[in-house]
Amino acid sequence: MMMGTLDSETTKRRLRFDYVRVKGEPGSRAVDGITSLVAHLHKPQFNIVDVIQDASNIIQRQFKLKWVMIGIKGKNDGLFRYTVMTGMRPDVWERQRKRTYGAEDFETTCGNYKFGEISDLTRVYLQEDNPLYSDDEKKLVQRPALLMTKRMSSSETLEADFIDTLIYGPGRNLLGWIEYSGTVANEFPQSVVIRQIEGYAAVLGVAVAIHLRS
Repeated sequence: MMMGTLDSETTKRRLRFDYVRVKGEPGSRAVDGITSLVAHLHKPQFNIVDVIQDASNIIQRQFKLKWVMIGIKGKNDGLFRYTVMTGMRPDVWERQRKRTYGAEDFETTCGNYKFGEISDLTRVYLQEDNPLYSDDEKKLVQRPALLMTKRMSSSETLEADFIDTLIYGPGRNLLGWIEYSGTVANEFPQSVVIRQIEGYAAVLGVAVAIHLRS
């Protein structure tokens, strides 16, 4: 017996159904987020703070991170400052946004902070490698009372842990960075999440480069 053939409408319905199903999966939501950022770049003029605030909100919400901060290079003095945040306590943010960094602070040879390289774009800074001693330093974290907590698992995050994903422009010129905590479940983001955040960093690199040239 010959098998019956499918009509074209059945095939089209199946493709549409599969698309709708996949659209709600995490990988597709990252595409939606990046598309939202690219929409800013289609405007004749865009506000760079709006772009990076949108990115911060999307990253924190999509990946269920406790907080996100994004810093960029200053147009006038070339220094790097935190510019936007999502999920930070207001008093902690006020202290963080006053800090400034030079390009040398992000060099791998910089001895001010100890970190582990996850990739050529992303680094992890662990609490036990960068202890906070002074009262002023302890005021830079959300919950200072948890700084005495010990790590029990390699997937567990501590209060002062954070990850930086660098934002580069043309010629691998450093333009900023995305700094983020672990998840609300006190775990490090999965590798696929870090890869997706690196995708957001690539889009922000284009946006910041345009901003600095304008």
